[in-house]
Amino acid sequence: MSYRDVPTYRPFPADGLSPRSRPAWTLQYLPHRPGHPGATLLHVIGCTPSDQTLNQEQALAALSQPRAAACTECDAARSLAPEPPPAS
Repeated sequence: MSYRDVPTYRPFPADGLSPRSRPAWTLQYLPHRPGHPGATLLHVIGCTPSDQTLNQEQALAALSQPRAAACTECDAARSLAPEPPPAS
């Protein structure tokens, strides 16, 4: 029996992106200060240190919460927008 025809890599999903090339997001919790309510900032992974990553669905849910905003430095909001289909 030969293993010659067994794939040695995991095929990419239907969207063509490997899990490593998919964008991921993180959350930064800003504490409450006198006169300023606490807030949550959504970042593209790598913008700010975090031990938790979010997928697109989780990132959109987090962004829909009160006092949540997307980071303007890493342009987290743009990274959540769906890619336009390729031109034919």
